[in-house]
Formats: sequence, C-alpha cells, structure tokens
Amino acid sequence: MYKCIKCNKEFQYESKYIIHKNRKKECNIKKIYNCNICKKEFKYESKLQEHEKTKKHINNITIHGNNNHNINSTNINSFNNIIQLTLNVNSFKNTDTTYLRKALIEEVGEFMYVETIAKKYISDIEKVKILFDGVIKILEHLHFNLGIEENHNFKILLIFPGIKKTVYEYLILEINSETNAIIWNALTYEEIIDRILNHLYLLNNKYKNDNYDRFVLYLRRHLIDNKEHANELKSYIQTKLGDMYINFNIKQKKASREIKDDIEEKVKEYITYRTHECKLTNGYKPDIINSNI
Repeated sequence: MYKCIKCNKEFQYESKYIIHKNRKKECNIKKIYNCNICKKEFKYESKLQEHEKTKKHINNITIHGNNNHNINSTNINSFNNIIQLTLNVNSFKNTDTTYLRKALIEEVGEFMYVETIAKKYISDIEKVKILFDGVIKILEHLHFNLGIEENHNFKILLIFPGIKKTVYEYLILEINSETNAIIWNALTYEEIIDRILNHLYLLNNKYKNDNYDRFVLYLRRHLIDNKEHANELKSYIQTKLGDMYINFNIKQKKASREIKDDIEEKVKEYITYRTHECKLTNGYKPDIINSNI
C-alpha cells in the first residue's frame, strides 16, 4: 500500500499514488486527533471527545495515568472534568435528596422525637440512644440503599477486624473546589458527627417540620456541645454506625474480610479493602486525603 503523507489516503498501486501526488490540485491535509492515553486516532475532534467520556478511557487514565508522561499539570483538570461526566455518584454535599419522603421526616420528628422526649423517667443519654435510630433510618434510606447507587458517597470502614477495640475510618466523597478533583476525605469521629447532623438539618428545608428540627438540635446538643455526654456516647454511636455499614455490605453480598495477626499484614489487608470499597462504579479510584493510614 502507498500512503499519501499529506492526506493519509492509501493506494494499492504505485501508479495511482504517483498520479495523486502529482496532480495540480493539492490534496487536503487531514488533521488526526490522538488519544495519547489509549493510543487511538480519530478523524474528527468530536469523536475524540466522545471517546474521552467512555468508561474504557477513564479506566486507562486510572491505570496508566501516573506513569504516562503525556499527562501533565495543564490537562489534569480536563481529566477531572471528563471523570465527572461519567461519574454516577454524587459528592456527599450534593446528595440527591429527592428520594427522601415527607413521611420519613414526620416519622422521626412527630413520632420518634415527641414520644422520646415525653419520657421523663429516662436520662438524656438514653434518649439520645433511642433518637439516634432515627439518624440510622435516614442514612440507610439515603446513603446505604442498594437502589440509590448515586448516593453511595459515605464510607464507614472498620480498620482492623477481629480485635477487641474497634477503630473506624470515616470517608465522604468530595470535589476539591480548587483542582476540581474528586476525592475521598477522611474525617475524625467528631467531624463526621458534625457533618451528619448538618446534613440532616438541611434535609428539612423543604418540609419545615419544627419537631424534626428539634430532633436534630437535641442530638447536636448532646453529641457535640455537651462534651461529657459526647464522650460517654461515642462508643455507642460508633458501634451503631459501624453495624449499619456492615449490614450494608451484607446486603451487597460482599465477601468476609481476612483477619490477620501481624500488624503489617493487618495494615496491608485494610489498604486493599479500602481501595476496593472506595473505587467508584465507573472504575475510577479517587485519592484519599487526610488519612492516617
């Protein structure tokens, strides 16, 4: 085959190629649009743009990005924008709350809160434990629901299974406002409780249920503002959140984790588990920030 270097047209016979090359009307120079990640060529820019939004291209960025010299600081934002176009998981801040129904707000505010507060014979600590079931109910409905995959933006990860003292890592999906990068942000227990309660409070903007607002503010008073109560309740709340996430994994039919004896092996097992848990459904693995592991 004989190929014209100007227009990339191919000819089976040399004579045809010579005629083409020597013709009076110069052939058009055709621009080729290259994907340097996937090593593919496209005749049209629109086709390259379509390709850049495909799951295969996103996966190749994830796998080869760190070692590919064609990726530099000038186009990182472009890659992040492409990833977001294929992202079907919302950031925690942008949780899709249209799935929330008025009946659930009323159940928590008008029934659970009112009935619990009316129990004068139990302590504030016991009331918080009862009311936190309302938090679990809302989180399970919005974030740990198999049917609402786009809100799977909250992770509660048990770091070392099989030991007496349970330690959790709390991760929420965020979009960095400066770099536009999608990240998992590791939060402390105190930070995640604050985020959860702020999140729950904003859910009532649509329904304006006064008793629901009182429900959230009551929990804030005893889980954040009152340090003595917050410390006393910490272990209980951690266990409730952890059990909720374990039940969610069971519903997803995920395999049981291996229990390692050696500390280095425990860390390796956790990192592998966390990497798998934090991979998004489009195959992308966001960076994890603020983690101690």
